[in-house]
Amino acid sequence: MDKLNAKLRIGEKIGFGFGLVGLLFLGVIWQYQTTLQQSLADYQRLQDVYEAKKSYALDIESSVLKARISEKNFSIGREEKFAEETKEHISRSFGTAEKLRAIDESAAVVAAQITQLMKTYQHHFLAVVDGWRKMGVDHNSGLQGAFRDAVHELEAMAGQHKVGRLYLQLLQIRRGEKDLGLRREVQYQAKVIRLVQAFKEEVKASELIDQVKVELLKEADIYRSTFEDYARRVLAQEDIHGGKGLFRQSAHRIEALLKAHYIPDLESSILQLRRREKDYLLRHDARYVDMALQEIEHITAQVDSSSIAVKEKARFRKLLDNYRVDFLALVKQNDHILGLTEEMRQAVFEITSLAARNVDTANHSMDEVVTSINITSQRNARIMLWIVALATLLGISLAVYLTLQIARPLRRMAGMLDQLAYEEPAERMPFIPEGRDEVNAMASSLNTMADHRNRFIAWWKTSMREADACQKLQQALLKTEDTALTQGVNGILQELKKAKEDKRELRYEQYQEIDKLGGLIAERADELLEEKPVGEKWLALNSIRDSAKSIQSFIHITGSDATGKKK
Repeated sequence: MDKLNAKLRIGEKIGFGFGLVGLLFLGVIWQYQTTLQQSLADYQRLQDVYEAKKSYALDIESSVLKARISEKNFSIGREEKFAEETKEHISRSFGTAEKLRAIDESAAVVAAQITQLMKTYQHHFLAVVDGWRKMGVDHNSGLQGAFRDAVHELEAMAGQHKVGRLYLQLLQIRRGEKDLGLRREVQYQAKVIRLVQAFKEEVKASELIDQVKVELLKEADIYRSTFEDYARRVLAQEDIHGGKGLFRQSAHRIEALLKAHYIPDLESSILQLRRREKDYLLRHDARYVDMALQEIEHITAQVDSSSIAVKEKARFRKLLDNYRVDFLALVKQNDHILGLTEEMRQAVFEITSLAARNVDTANHSMDEVVTSINITSQRNARIMLWIVALATLLGISLAVYLTLQIARPLRRMAGMLDQLAYEEPAERMPFIPEGRDEVNAMASSLNTMADHRNRFIAWWKTSMREADACQKLQQALLKTEDTALTQGVNGILQELKKAKEDKRELRYEQYQEIDKLGGLIAERADELLEEKPVGEKWLALNSIRDSAKSIQSFIHITGSDATGKKK
């Protein structure tokens, strides 16, 4: 750890520390952005998938319900505009189903089911429209128009045989005729004349064919003229021969004409038939079909039992058969339409059920996704808080560590400088040779300074001892006693020799230091040359390396006395 510390400069340590803290905060920012982007993506997916599913399902349900309303309006009014509106709503549902299909696979399955049901609904609706066109979109078209025309023709023909009132009036005339013969009072004559005139007016207003009207009017005039002759004889109290005469024959002819065009209760029977027809069209109840058929049989029996001409009877039966065929065809078509309508209702029910289930599924999925988003967001928020706390703690730790790494060595350097000022320091600052730290470099310089001071002091001490030995030798030579001189000289020589030995040791240490520095310079130059510099830089580095090696060689030569046998 100390080696790694020493290889980094103070600025690099600070930069690395703050860079690491910055990276952690960048990690916080990245985590925040990731969480935000993930949340936005989740909510976008929520919008694009689940909300879209829900929206499209509701749109399909709305279009189907609108189509159903237009279909009902068509069934009620049979107007083509409602059929076109229904087709438009169905087409809109198909388009929305295609959008739903494009969301995902599950939506595609639902869309396929809805599309199939919509096709069924569309097919049945078009069949219903075609059925109504066949049956008749109004009273004058299709099967309705056909059997309506038939029944109108039947009613028109029945009108030609509507002589019940005329027959009744004829009976009243005959009654007045009998009353005149019995009571012989003039009031009965006037009554009969009045009834004959009313009969003529009724004939003119009737729906009988013109030929019959002419015959009846002609016979009515004959009856009146012959009756007036009869009335004069009656009022003159003459013999009337039992009330017989030409007027009676004319009355019989009139009665025969009326019976030839009279079907009892025909008009009420036809009205009853129309009533059953309307009941069925209004209520669509099959029992009214049976009632209508019974009425047709009843009218047929009335016609067959009447005194009308055979040709007229055949015409009546043909009209009734046509009416029966058209009415039964309408009933069959109506049953077909009702069946199609029920199938459409079932298809709409299934479509709305599918749409509702899709909406419920989308709501459930949305709730799950929202819950998942909230859980993920809370977890990411906790992670960010831990990263922030870690970054803060690491920043404080790095600040304290860097401060201590700088402050402690500086305090030791200050103490060592104090020692250099007043005494000879024995300890040295910790130093890593390959370190790039400024404090480490200062420690190296301070150690070098202390070493130089110690060498200088040792050199000075040895020099002083050598000088002191020389001084003592001079003083010894000045003495006169030989024995004392010899002994003093020997001691001084020993002391001088010792001083020279110490100086040689100091010189040897200096040579070693210079050799070490030269080797370091050559090694650094080789490292720089390995980077393959070019031009002047390469030449300068080669020169530095060669010079360092030359210095080492010079040191090895000049310091051979110190490294070999000492002289």
